[in-house]
Amino acid sequence: MKFSFPDINFYKKRRWTIIGVSAILSIALIVTISDYGLWNRFTLEYETKSLEREIIALKDSNEMLLEEIEMLKTDTTTIEKVAREKYGMKKRNETVFVIQDNEGK
Repeated sequence: MKFSFPDINFYKKRRWTIIGVSAILSIALIVTISDYGLWNRFTLEYETKSLEREIIALKDSNEMLLEEIEMLKTDTTTIEKVAREKYGMKKRNETVFVIQDNEGK
């Protein structure tokens, strides 16, 4: 069995078809992969949505912290709670019992 290349007339007859298919494939690659292509656009949209969700979460956290600051400025009960829990403070003539967990040892 001998291998032979197709006749040159085959390429002449199909020249415009080959050029058209090559052009379509080239355009498809450019549209898909380039800096302004679909792949990059979808990636940027995903990143944008992720950043928008993060912004919303940070705004909510910021609002909660502002409320806590306001409470610490004005509410004596909140101030007392933070002083007891965070700094281990106690009132005069008050006894504090510390319970230790020995299971972890």
